[in-house]
Amino acid sequence: MSLFDLITHSFSSPFVIKAPQSTFSYPILISSPHSGMQYDHQLLSSCRLSLDELRKSEDSYVHQLLEQSPYHGVTFLQACLPRIFCDLNREAWELDPDIFKEPLPDWCNTKSPQVKRGMGTIHKISSSGKQIHKYYLSFSQIKQRIETYWFSYHQQIESFIQTNYEQYGGCILLDIHSMPSMPKRSPYYTDIVLGDGFSQTCSPFLINNSQKFFAEKGLKVSKNIPYAGGYITRHYGNPRHNIHVMQIEINKSLYINEDNFEQHEGFSKLQSILIEYIQWVCLQSSNILKSTS
Repeated sequence: MSLFDLITHSFSSPFVIKAPQSTFSYPILISSPHSGMQYDHQLLSSCRLSLDELRKSEDSYVHQLLEQSPYHGVTFLQACLPRIFCDLNREAWELDPDIFKEPLPDWCNTKSPQVKRGMGTIHKISSSGKQIHKYYLSFSQIKQRIETYWFSYHQQIESFIQTNYEQYGGCILLDIHSMPSMPKRSPYYTDIVLGDGFSQTCSPFLINNSQKFFAEKGLKVSKNIPYAGGYITRHYGNPRHNIHVMQIEINKSLYINEDNFEQHEGFSKLQSILIEYIQWVCLQSSNILKSTS
């Protein structure tokens, strides 16, 4: 994908949602909140970092890995705006007062762990720890951005949950991300991290059998370490009410060159594994919805 393809001259659509395209549909939603790759020209001009540096924070091509999932009976929801400009896996108003030119309203969450890391709803720093913005931000403009992007994305999730809860008595949400690689010699190296908020957001049946599935594909899998699930997982997951939410983190080195963001030969292999996994979740959905936490 060229730089020309990434840079837009107007705000993109808030999200893309694709309904099931198969004969059978399942109460399963695939969410990709961090794979937005449409960089608005005006927003870029306010950043002090290069596009390549900004892109290190995105979950590159996760939406492409999963783009065939609607043909297997699931709903697919993807963000369009890059996460540095509006992070959909945070609370709506996790904002760092240091990057605003005026005081923030009292109802903003200015002291969350994510804000302190510089990665609240509007990122202060890149994934490499570099300052993003050239200028102080206007709260009125950021408020409009959050209302446009954050709320529209989460309205889709809420609508899906409500509709499928009424129809099926529950639903499954898989929130899928990618993570920077680490040296394979590291004791913490892993290919896949499954997060359920330490047994709080989905049934043991889903996470334990998902771990088994990926391990049987030759992948190293861990649970909750180092990623136990972000806002989407923890906010919507409620297995006692048959709403099962699990976060899946994928090692970027499995499918792209992290230096130049180019897909390599592992992309199609991983894509096939993920589609097979989605098919497995579909077949097991009734068992997952019957299981208890």
